[in-house]
Amino acid sequence: MKQLNILNTAIFSLLISNISNAETINIKIPDVPDVPKVEAIVPTVNVISNSSSKTNAQIIEEATRKKVIIFSEHVAPEMIETKDVPEKKIEVGDIKDGRVAAYLHAPFMKPKDVVKILQSAGFTILATFKVDKKGSATSITFTNEELQKVSAKKMRGFAGALRITVDKKNKLLSISNPIYMHRAFMQDEYDAALAEKTLATLRNSFKDLKNSKEIIKFRVLERFQFMEGMPRYADMQVIKKASNEALLKSAKKSKKIIYVQKLENGAIVLGVALGKRTSKFIKKTGYQNAGLLPYPVLIENGEAKILDPKYYISVMYPMLKMSQFMKIATVPGAISKDVDKIFRK
Repeated sequence: MKQLNILNTAIFSLLISNISNAETINIKIPDVPDVPKVEAIVPTVNVISNSSSKTNAQIIEEATRKKVIIFSEHVAPEMIETKDVPEKKIEVGDIKDGRVAAYLHAPFMKPKDVVKILQSAGFTILATFKVDKKGSATSITFTNEELQKVSAKKMRGFAGALRITVDKKNKLLSISNPIYMHRAFMQDEYDAALAEKTLATLRNSFKDLKNSKEIIKFRVLERFQFMEGMPRYADMQVIKKASNEALLKSAKKSKKIIYVQKLENGAIVLGVALGKRTSKFIKKTGYQNAGLLPYPVLIENGEAKILDPKYYISVMYPMLKMSQFMKIATVPGAISKDVDKIFRK
């Protein structure tokens, strides 16, 4: 480091010596670089006389009005005011909050009195059937021309009748709710107007009606099943094949036929009495819905078929628990065998 300082001192001394001996010293100063010219554009200002006495705010508003977005006057249906449209009163049996009762309950009365009321309301009685010897429950199957007409379609014959259970054991009447039953059995051909009309007739005929506790979502009825993997409405069991006439003749010989309902499309619905042992399952599932018996059989296009018992029992007992279903595990098979026997005579 000392050697470098000594060298710098020597060089500086030499430069001073040279400058002092020279007559002229030339110092070159670097040129200043050219700066790009920038032309400033000064906007022209026009002074406008405000002879119209409009305020600045008004002038600005008029100048920008063309840029204002004008929306359509169309209003979405749900936004339209409906103050003047009275809401439909929810009554017994109606769909409420998307849910519907399977049955309508009324005070107990004798089967003969129920029959009189139904006939006075324009219904035809297909059968009055005691589900057991003790008469703990009586099933009354009834219909009318409109129900029969709408059900005269392929695979829809089961919707042609309704049921009332006269439950002596629990002292009540349990009436099929047309909205529930028709949605389940008519599937995508459900006639809401007819179902509601039939319900209104029943409401006008029976006093002190109330919804049963068996309430489920209306929208699931078309695809109803007891649980995942279990049968649905369309999963019917074909019991026997032959002509409609031959099947009916064979069934009548069994002496197990409680009623015969002929539909306009040539289909026939039978009410079949199951074996005594098989019928006892209602003791475990409950007498209040024993109106599902006699068991319906549809004869159509040369086939005798039934709703799969696992489906039919569960749709008629929608609140059935798995523990209860397990107690009647052998019943679905027994029902199929009982129905099969009537076509083997």
